[in-house]
Amino acid sequence: MFSEKNLIRVREGNKKPVLEEGEYILYWIRANRRLAWNHCLDYSIHLSQKFKKPLIILESIMMDFEWSSPRLHTFLLEGLCDTIEEAEKSGFAFWPFVETPDKRLKDHIPSILERAALVVTDDFPCFFLPEHAEKLAEDLKCKLLLVDSNSITPLASYEQTFYYSRVIRPRLHDRFAESYVLHSDPKPKSKGLPDPRNISKPDFLFSGRKEEIPEYIQKMKCKYPDVLPFPGRIGGRKEGLRLLKQFVKTSLSHYSKERSEPRPPDTMKASSLSPYLHFGMISVEEIVTAVLDSDPKVEWSPDFLNHSYRGKNEGFFHPDPNVNSFLDELLTWRELGYLLFYRSPSFRKDLSILPDWAKQSLLLHSSDKREYLYTKEELENANTHDPIWNAAQKELVLTGSMQNYLRMLWGKKVIEWTSSPEEAFAILEDLNHKYAYDGRDPNSYTGILWCFGAFDRPWFPERAVLGNIRYMSSESTAKKFKLKPYLEYIKGLEEGSEPGLFA
Repeated sequence: MFSEKNLIRVREGNKKPVLEEGEYILYWIRANRRLAWNHCLDYSIHLSQKFKKPLIILESIMMDFEWSSPRLHTFLLEGLCDTIEEAEKSGFAFWPFVETPDKRLKDHIPSILERAALVVTDDFPCFFLPEHAEKLAEDLKCKLLLVDSNSITPLASYEQTFYYSRVIRPRLHDRFAESYVLHSDPKPKSKGLPDPRNISKPDFLFSGRKEEIPEYIQKMKCKYPDVLPFPGRIGGRKEGLRLLKQFVKTSLSHYSKERSEPRPPDTMKASSLSPYLHFGMISVEEIVTAVLDSDPKVEWSPDFLNHSYRGKNEGFFHPDPNVNSFLDELLTWRELGYLLFYRSPSFRKDLSILPDWAKQSLLLHSSDKREYLYTKEELENANTHDPIWNAAQKELVLTGSMQNYLRMLWGKKVIEWTSSPEEAFAILEDLNHKYAYDGRDPNSYTGILWCFGAFDRPWFPERAVLGNIRYMSSESTAKKFKLKPYLEYIKGLEEGSEPGLFA
């Protein structure tokens, strides 16, 4: 049952009417690629019951979006197969559409939309989706509603955008208890909805058979056909849930002290859930629930919240510092990024959002001599003097992921090794979005822009090139961590990769 208190998550995309002659309520999945823990699906079920019309769920995969590749297409198609299986089990009418040169979205989706009484879709505030929602709102004859299922706290409940974790954190803490109680349905049911069996299905839907994925990948046009899937990374909700269970069982108890350690995947203490969050295959709400329920001796409830720690990055959510540390990372920093876009939806954010002190510092040092200057091609091919940076770049190219601490170092060094902050930003944006499974996300931009001083404070002493921007070095990283196992892991990946990839 969709709570009235969650109506704050719903906004009108246009002022058009609900069409009485429409055959169904259509939920078009564009970001939250799951049929559980999804406020958008919950509201669509509510509307189906209210208007007494069948609910049709449409999920589409676009062929040639910016930075598209076989890596991303495969991940999405594997996820789509999971959702098709889930829909069959739960009884929802689910129409999966995969764009190919002979089946274009613009040719086939209008026939689905024109039959709808009302369309609901995900309110994702970044990449091409805001512009797509605007065009959809204009083209539709019926009402469009967008629902925020991005985070545990309704983004509309925040009165403004915040640029520092210390400012958003107390507000998040104030909203957490009610948001947690008003979470989306873990097991939404189709029972009781108007029967969709009399609705004629389109004849161009994806079958859901995983063995057909290679054939589709060959047909689908993309921007970067040479960026291939990493064999160790499987897309879909099943894999996301497996990783969540594994993280809670084996890594959460070490998270606070060991999350920043660059390690091979089998000993890493991070969750590896970022790609599944980005593509909406798993929700923040279910991750929070699993983590809070991780201690079998503690039956967690909002009464456990320690309000004497309100606004602090430790102690608020749970007495276990590992649980608290993970939730602060997951919620505070993620919502900071999503809120940045939610208040002003756009394809990207750039250096214009930097605080004045950072802009002035970078401008003051823009003509400083760079000790090293590299072209974009040299950086992409990991051809620098720095073996640690090269290893991080190779991990990104080969696996579609990068260890979080090294990702910060990676960004800082590119600023030092390019001719201007603008060039550095363009290179970081392109490399991250081209290779990373979790790229093209609000948190991609907050992470990259943090390297330039966003969400941070001035640091001293003032340095060449970076000025008062926080400084990081490979030398200090080598002293801080035992990097040999990580570097050996990357070397093994490279030896097993295509010859000459990093020539």
